Amino acid sequence: MTAVHQATVNPDFAECILNQGLSVSIFALDYSLAPENTFPTQLIEAAAAYEYIINEQQVVSEKIVLAGDSAGGHLALSLLVHLHKSHPSIPWIAAPRLKPGLLLLISPWLSLHHEPPSFVRNADFDILTPRFLRRTASQFLTDKAKAIKVNKEPEKNSPYLEFLNPEPQIDWQTVLPSKLWVSAGGDEILLDEITEWAKMLQGRLKGDSVTLEVGAGKEHVWQWLETLTDEGLKKTFLSGTLGDERIFEATATIGKAILDRMREQQGPT
Repeated sequence: MTAVHQATVNPDFAECILNQGLSVSIFALDYSLAPENTFPTQLIEAAAAYEYIINEQQVVSEKIVLAGDSAGGHLALSLLVHLHKSHPSIPWIAAPRLKPGLLLLISPWLSLHHEPPSFVRNADFDILTPRFLRRTASQFLTDKAKAIKVNKEPEKNSPYLEFLNPEPQIDWQTVLPSKLWVSAGGDEILLDEITEWAKMLQGRLKGDSVTLEVGAGKEHVWQWLETLTDEGLKKTFLSGTLGDERIFEATATIGKAILDRMREQQGPT
């Protein structure tokens, strides 16, 4: 059985939300990394963590905000597909009624093999390189997975791994929660695939259920990187309040997406 645990998380972000009169808890999954651990190890761990939150902690799924950045965003989508239709390697009953209330994706890695024009256009500006992503994708997939055929197509197009052109296609309206917030950096190599995917969803899904935010001149997962690398901004963030102009602007937009969803669930006061 996969072990899950509540990782140590800096409480300041939660405290910022508490200052708004709302209560949150943070669960962080310290999932296994490639190349030592390959797919579907990470999905097994994520499914076990989600099951723990639902069954043992008795959290109502609609109150859950599922979030992931970069490869963590890929894992979040893989988990949602699994909740809709169980991966054959994982003993979990497909249960779309257990979808979270909000999905937050920060510079998500949507395809392990697709290389959009921004791979070349932004190669000199981003912290990621095409070579790094190619190597990481190869390490993530086991030899067995590479050899498996799904409807006469490579396993790499499986809907648990491929989110731009999965085979078979994913019914996003059924798989995704009612609200999706996606961000990308304007100078990151994954920009084109993220914006293409988000705009596709905006055309298919109802109303304003999909929000896309692009940081001009910013790199991959820029919200976290700038918070960590700029000590001045880091101190400002930790001492600030959501909605206060002193707080680091990029991280505040993530917090605002969570707060907006919580307030929607609360209804008018």
